[in-house]
Amino acid sequence: MKGKRIRKITPYLYVAPALLLAFLFCYRPFFLTITDSLFHVSGTGERLRFVGFDNYARLFASESFQDSWRNTIVFALLFVPLNLFVTFSLALITNKKNHLMEIDRDLLLLPMATAMSSAVLIFKLMFDENVGIVNRMLPKDVRWFSDGPSAMLMLVIVGIWLDIGFDFLLLSSSLRNIPQDLREVADLEGASVWQRFRYLELPMAGPTVFFVFCNNVKDAFLICSPVMILTEGGPYRSTQTLVYQMYLEGFKGGNIATGSAIATIVFLVSLGLLLLMMAYQRKRIFYQ
Repeated sequence: MKGKRIRKITPYLYVAPALLLAFLFCYRPFFLTITDSLFHVSGTGERLRFVGFDNYARLFASESFQDSWRNTIVFALLFVPLNLFVTFSLALITNKKNHLMEIDRDLLLLPMATAMSSAVLIFKLMFDENVGIVNRMLPKDVRWFSDGPSAMLMLVIVGIWLDIGFDFLLLSSSLRNIPQDLREVADLEGASVWQRFRYLELPMAGPTVFFVFCNNVKDAFLICSPVMILTEGGPYRSTQTLVYQMYLEGFKGGNIATGSAIATIVFLVSLGLLLLMMAYQRKRIFYQ
């Protein structure tokens, strides 16, 4: 009897440390952030009085928040489709069996082995308006740090490079797992490259493409560190994103309640988008 009880408890003992860490560093801060967004909070983190949705009302009336919201949407609309197109194209190009393609795959995985802050600092030097190599390669100088649209484009390029390794690995693996006999049937039927992609490779890789798409949406709404290192939200708040404003309000400005409200808004918007995409994929994505 005692042995049966031990066998029943043992699995929970293995899971308990992971659950404890998740509670302390994920779920507890999550609920505290939502609670702080409904209070007036001092610089030391003490909740002084309940204010309800006043923090949210002030945020939506703020011009700075409106700029951050617009910039985040623009970045997501540029980054998500471009990143998916680039990584999927590279996965298709390297999806061949030869030694050179193996080398190409290894090179595309290198961004995963580079620290994000170090990589962004290198990009900052590359895009320098005076001595950077990017302007030397272009027919005319681009004001990457003093022109709003150019600064946003620079962030998109850097974001794609930072994500390319992980996304390429997933998409390349999904393409390589397509049964070879299906490819042979498509070749025997005389399918063109486009037809094979449209009716075979894309549907079979659909679940992975959907996962990468959702992950890119999440990354787009959470972008902060590249903004902090490259542009600091400039010029004139043209690259200030929601999470970067949360950092400015909550950590640099000491306005914990406003920062918590921004974090809650980002969570709710991201959750809503992901739920919509999950509902859409049930009818459109093919699972083996």
